Amino acid sequence: LVAMLATLCATVAMMNAPVQSKNPMVDFDIAGKGKFTMELLMEDAPRTAGNIKRLVDMKFYDGVIIHRYVKGFVVQAGDPQSKSMMPSEVIARPGEYGGTEGLGDDVMGPAIKFEPNKLSHVQGTVGIALESPADDSGASQWFINLADNKRLDGKYVVFARITSGMDVVMTLRRGDLIKSAKSYVIDTQ
Repeated sequence: LVAMLATLCATVAMMNAPVQSKNPMVDFDIAGKGKFTMELLMEDAPRTAGNIKRLVDMKFYDGVIIHRYVKGFVVQAGDPQSKSMMPSEVIARPGEYGGTEGLGDDVMGPAIKFEPNKLSHVQGTVGIALESPADDSGASQWFINLADNKRLDGKYVVFARITSGMDVVMTLRRGDLIKSAKSYVIDTQ
């Protein structure tokens, strides 16, 4: 009986242990919408995920505006020029392909080398935006796949996935403001 009780207590303790992940997590707080969490996939795309974490830790994404939304395809952010605009300005300047006129061409920091991986662009994954498929132009702009977009596989790098708040992601539109982005690692102790 004592052994069974000890086993039961150990099982309950294990069930209540925090979720374990060696990957950095990033909480994004969107004005008026809520929060979502992105897990950076360090083993699959170390340069890309590492660069995004560096930008989050520099507070670059605080004040960035979502500048592209294509229904059933992607939502995109990370153009530093959006930080000097008001959300209403972004909304008032529709551009091509669901974007915003004057946004989408600028990045923060140096470009990172394209790092192909075997991850697929399924709903909830995050890819790095590029000037042209499979080139070395990725830096600060990323997109979240709102649907399965496997036609992007091999052309754009999946470096993260949404682990919570996909309901918030699905409400994002051009002009939504990222209030803050904070990275952390879940304690595996």
